[in-house]
Amino acid sequence: MKRSLTLLSLFFLFSFAEAQTVSTFLNIAATKVDDAMILDSQGNLFGSHYNGSRVYKITPAGVVSEFASGFNTPNGLAFDSQENLFVCDLFGNRIYKLSISGQFLDTIFIGSPSGIVKMPNSDTMIFTQYLNSNLNKLAPDGSIIQTHSGSPLDGPIGLAYSDTGILYVANFNDRKILEVSSAALNYVATLLGSTSAWLGFITYASSSIWATGVNDHRIYRVYPNYVDSVILYAGSSSGGANGHISIAKFTTPNGILGSEGGDSLYISEFNTGRIRIISGLGATGIYDVDQNDFEIDLFPNPCTDWINVRSNEIIKEISIFDINGKQVLKTDRSTMDIKEFPAGKYCLKVFSRQGVSHASFIKN
Repeated sequence: MKRSLTLLSLFFLFSFAEAQTVSTFLNIAATKVDDAMILDSQGNLFGSHYNGSRVYKITPAGVVSEFASGFNTPNGLAFDSQENLFVCDLFGNRIYKLSISGQFLDTIFIGSPSGIVKMPNSDTMIFTQYLNSNLNKLAPDGSIIQTHSGSPLDGPIGLAYSDTGILYVANFNDRKILEVSSAALNYVATLLGSTSAWLGFITYASSSIWATGVNDHRIYRVYPNYVDSVILYAGSSSGGANGHISIAKFTTPNGILGSEGGDSLYISEFNTGRIRIISGLGATGIYDVDQNDFEIDLFPNPCTDWINVRSNEIIKEISIFDINGKQVLKTDRSTMDIKEFPAGKYCLKVFSRQGVSHASFIKN
């Protein structure tokens, strides 16, 4: 039974991933974005050229212009509520504040600023210091308050807020992701892969943290409600292939940013300066469906009116997604009424204290 369920899951793996594709948004030799990215309210994408000295602006139509220059190593980017852009210049040891037209408004002197994000409902910025392994607040008046320092921070860069206002920070050096509270930094996950690999940036979309594995050329999805619930979402060896998510390749993916609607990811590549897009975020990645942290059984399958989930673990939550990756049901009940579901293929995701498991079923 377990073997047949695995084969069925593998069958659905490709069915559910069909809507997920990778394309190249920017590939201009003279214009490189290899680091952080941020969107303004008009949908324009701003990106840092860390191995250069510029920040670029790219319109939704793909028209590129230089927004500002003169930086040493432009790193993290964030907008305040007035759409003033904050630029972390890591080895320039400064954070710059620029108007939306590119005028320099202020300079904050601070060692090795790396990642930066705006606090919800406030113009206070949260930023990291890579070399010092610090986490700080930057108030609108320019004052700085250190909130966390040292271990478990280890070369922190990536920062992201969840939809509910939870702050996450990611270590470049040891690939760990931590949840930030006023009292502590709580462990969430460590990216899969080699311990010598790096974690570039993180973003939050579709109830998940997304992270780049820079020198293993992969994109990871992390379910933050469970410890070490990490899946390889896309990528394999170095390359630039576009198309179906199961065959697409990346070269040193570094920056990552969720679109405004949360259905796409922008990814910058450190060595190439290209910007790639993963479109059609859905329920699964290329190794998602077949990765199970605990055993589950679905019955009956195929089904008509009801679907049941059985497990030796205590089930905390179940989500069902249609073939387009849209969530159609979320519940804590193990027996689900699906009479009103259209006939077709569905993916089911089950959460317990042991992590997350997946299965698929057919509704007749």
